Amino acid sequence: MGRSAAESLKGQTETLVAAATAAAAWFRRPAPSALSAARTARLRALGWREAAVTANKAFRGLAKTDAADASFALREAVEHSAQAVSEAVRYGVEPDDGLVKTADAVREAAKALAAAAAGRGKARAEALILAKKWAGEAERLRRLTRSEAHELPSLMNALKRETVSNRLSNAAEAMQQACDALAGGLVG
Repeated sequence: MGRSAAESLKGQTETLVAAATAAAAWFRRPAPSALSAARTARLRALGWREAAVTANKAFRGLAKTDAADASFALREAVEHSAQAVSEAVRYGVEPDDGLVKTADAVREAAKALAAAAAGRGKARAEALILAKKWAGEAERLRRLTRSEAHELPSLMNALKRETVSNRLSNAAEAMQQACDALAGGLVG
């Protein structure tokens, strides 16, 4: 039996929170468990994306477009959150204050987005605003981290750090797109 659109949205947002929490945990204290949690979230996101595609087939018009956009953006946010951890491991990027704060902002945006997906009406609107605020903060912190990385004596380390912070920023951007798609259901 297929899952409903509400179930798949809930599953996708919970998976996003898991991926963002794993990324934040990794940048606070690198451990294999955080890497494993991020990779597991990435795999679960694939299943939830498929469930969302199936569930959203019943929709028509703008509702279908918004549901498809939200589902795709949530999948992208999970992917970028998991990739931030994977690339930090692959490139040997040591966590610093900028990456920790950026990952924390991404995690908070994910939590607010999950609350928005679970809410309706005014509660959803307030949670979407909070999610966008945290996603914007992640972008601000990414720019700060990028400028600090360019002051590193090693160009290679600067590029590696910038690549990882860009992944976190891309996750935040995808969450903003999911917020926009979920906000489409508020109009009307």
